[in-house]
Amino acid sequence: MNIRSLFHHSTRALRLHRLEHTYASSCVIATSFAVALALLAVSPATGQDAETPPTGVFAEEVSVRVINIDVVVTDRSGKSVSGLSRDEFELRLDGEELPISNFYTQTHEATQRRTARDTDGSRDPSFRSLEEIRAGSTRRTHVVILIDHTRLSSSHRKRAFGALKEAVNSLGPDDLVSVVGIEAGLVFYSDFLFDRGAIDRILDDVKRVSFRNETIEIERRQIFGELERGSSGGIQARASLAVDQLINTRIRAYATQEFDRGIQSLRQIEAVVGTMAGIQGRKTLLYVGEGIPTRPGEGLYVEFRNRFAGPERGLRHTDFNNDYTRAVGNFDLTQPMEKLADAANRAGVTIYSIDANGNHGGDIRSALTEQGATSEAISTIEENYRAPLEYASKATGGRLLLSSGKLADQLVGLVGELRTFYSLGFTPPADWEPGSKHDVKVKIKGQRYLVSHRDGIRLPKADEREAGATVAALMYQTLDNPLDIRAKPGFEVPREDNAAVLPINIEIPISKLGFLPKDAVQSGSLTIYVSTKDAKGNAGKVQKIPFHLAIPDEKMAEAVKNSAHYPLPLVLRQGDQQVAIGVRDNVSGQFSAVRLDIAQYSQF
Repeated sequence: MNIRSLFHHSTRALRLHRLEHTYASSCVIATSFAVALALLAVSPATGQDAETPPTGVFAEEVSVRVINIDVVVTDRSGKSVSGLSRDEFELRLDGEELPISNFYTQTHEATQRRTARDTDGSRDPSFRSLEEIRAGSTRRTHVVILIDHTRLSSSHRKRAFGALKEAVNSLGPDDLVSVVGIEAGLVFYSDFLFDRGAIDRILDDVKRVSFRNETIEIERRQIFGELERGSSGGIQARASLAVDQLINTRIRAYATQEFDRGIQSLRQIEAVVGTMAGIQGRKTLLYVGEGIPTRPGEGLYVEFRNRFAGPERGLRHTDFNNDYTRAVGNFDLTQPMEKLADAANRAGVTIYSIDANGNHGGDIRSALTEQGATSEAISTIEENYRAPLEYASKATGGRLLLSSGKLADQLVGLVGELRTFYSLGFTPPADWEPGSKHDVKVKIKGQRYLVSHRDGIRLPKADEREAGATVAALMYQTLDNPLDIRAKPGFEVPREDNAAVLPINIEIPISKLGFLPKDAVQSGSLTIYVSTKDAKGNAGKVQKIPFHLAIPDEKMAEAVKNSAHYPLPLVLRQGDQQVAIGVRDNVSGQFSAVRLDIAQYSQF
């Protein structure tokens, strides 16, 4: 029996054994699998010294952690500053200055020169060879445009989408763009694409999506109108305690509903951030909506207090501070917004937010026909809608853009920021624990420039990067396959619980793997990561599977001509559409990922 036959024989037996089991996992259940090669006598090739080491890849696992902080520097007028040297930067982590071990700078002008070379007629500027894609992956910008349809009214969509298209077309030729939407759930409209024309067409289609429920906005205007009419109607109109309680109950109901909507929006944004964690290179989330109020209903309470709570009105005195704390204070979204910023910093994602309204107070003024809301209520509303996204953007190194006639210019300027930056690398202290969070502060020595960067970093835990890369491959097809892995589906096996098992054979060339010698045996160690996506675009939990190889020294020369095979029994549920499989060589540290459209192999 030769080496290849031995692999197939052992995996076939394991496959039949596993397909007889009951699968309890919602995605994939698999246990560790060790492949041991038979101790067959193999004569060395003609002229080959028996003492010569085999030709496979042998390595010792070395972990070198270098963390990079991307920094955008502008002058007081907002113009990007280039030409700074490493010595002009000061990097502090948790208040302690650390040396900058790696330094990289990219300028808008350099990107423009590359673009000019690509557009001189010698080739299609959108074409990129695989070698070019891999070579530039660490510096390329990945932009995810997230359209929040639940917070985007028809009156502001046209301007926002027109500005987005101009910004996309001004991106560099190496930058990738994906479009995602928040409707009833997340909708992934595209993988990452170079093709600007395809992105334009997607945005044209998405612009027609109408999902926003205007009921809650109508309710807010009606409450303001009731407050206005009560005030203009005289003292008796608001003298009743029952009426006071009724209006407070209505405000509280509005705040509760808007708080729930805010929590849902923040969770969806955080989910998109999570899908970007495993992407290599620079990552930007461009969120498009009309703001998320920090304290829903606060403006209404301010209006109620200003109009009816004062003793000079002849009404009973309302303890507004207690009422406010008891009612509105329970609906504060500050902590969820901070959680979003932490998640983005952990994933290395910079958030830029577009408030497609930009004048929330003005909308209230125009909706009221008499004396209108008080100025304090209007300013409270403006601050409420602006502060959360402004905080999350700034904390991650981005900023908030307010919709105006110059929104397109602002977005094109933002693209310039994405293409003019400094990257500061440092080696974290040895006592930093995986998962620990640390504060970041960067400044320019002796200069009064504005410096934008994320304000915190977190060391990834074991398997976080690989699990994130598997999800990114699933959601955006960010595939890199240096290990040359192959995934071949077999025949689906139905189950009594309306699920099915699709066996997938994972094939990995042994010559691509690293091994560690011990006791006349070469040991390899792999970890397989698996996640599925359903028809709604929801990714399942990433499953982790260890896979070990043990090859006797005398069989290694033959083994490197063959492949290792792992039989993956993939449990399919109704609606499963795609599967991503990631493989990490734990010796060499290399990671590969592939994605399969499993719907074509499924009988569901």
